[in-house]
Amino acid sequence: MFRGMLRITAAILLTMSLVGCGISSGNKNPPQTDDAKYKAQNYKRDGYLGITSVNPNDPLNPTYHHYEDDSNLMKAVLSQFQGIEKSNIAINGPNARVKIKPKPNLTAAQVEELRSQAQNALDTNMPRYKVTVKMTP
Repeated sequence: MFRGMLRITAAILLTMSLVGCGISSGNKNPPQTDDAKYKAQNYKRDGYLGITSVNPNDPLNPTYHHYEDDSNLMKAVLSQFQGIEKSNIAINGPNARVKIKPKPNLTAAQVEELRSQAQNALDTNMPRYKVTVKMTP
């Protein structure tokens, strides 16, 4: 009796394993998975597996800048304006505070126009900063 139960159990297990593998279903082609829809893509040969552009502090990233580089660019933008006697730039994270001392021969309207033009030029050239331009006497 024990051998009969053992044979029946073995036959059931064998049948279940064949059904589970799909052999007894008569389907000779395995079902397509979602992986078959995607093509393999290669990484850039930069040693970073294609993630170079996601790290802004990586010196190999083309958008990498130091605060010194950014302040030099701001000074270059401000040097284009004739009415500026002296300027001071302070960068703190995403904020840039620019203090401009205008030449003494400018009128109040010219000083305001100079501030507006400097603000617009710095906003255009330095989009990563929130620039605040103030005029000092």
